[in-house]
Amino acid sequence: MTAMTPGSNIPLSAARIAVDVAAPVRLDVSGLLLTADGKVRSDDDFIFYNQPAGPGVSYRSGGGAAPDAIVVDTSAVPPGIEKIVVTASPDAAGQTFQGIEPTATVRDAESGAVLATFTPPRLGSETALVVVEVYLRNGA
Repeated sequence: MTAMTPGSNIPLSAARIAVDVAAPVRLDVSGLLLTADGKVRSDDDFIFYNQPAGPGVSYRSGGGAAPDAIVVDTSAVPPGIEKIVVTASPDAAGQTFQGIEPTATVRDAESGAVLATFTPPRLGSETALVVVEVYLRNGA
């Protein structure tokens, strides 16, 4: 398992991964499928609790007992998508991340094995975060 720092990256050792995002408060967790120019193609590329499935990406609710997650099947991500961005924001209106830093855990979606963790440091007035990016590099 790798403890990641801001800006770090690791190669994925699994084709299907789950990114769990946990915090001491309820979070809204989403996944965005982005093209090379950093844009979604349509609303279908925004995956969250009200639209839990898209091409190669799905949202999994923790039901309040476990963290919500974005699951990425890299073999099913459509051509033209270069990056899947996992975002989080506090569910409560007006709440910031100060003092409630989330932790993202990247797991092999099949075995549950932890591949990496990431906790952003020193948060303050932020109300939304890009927590993890899964991206295409050199065709992989």
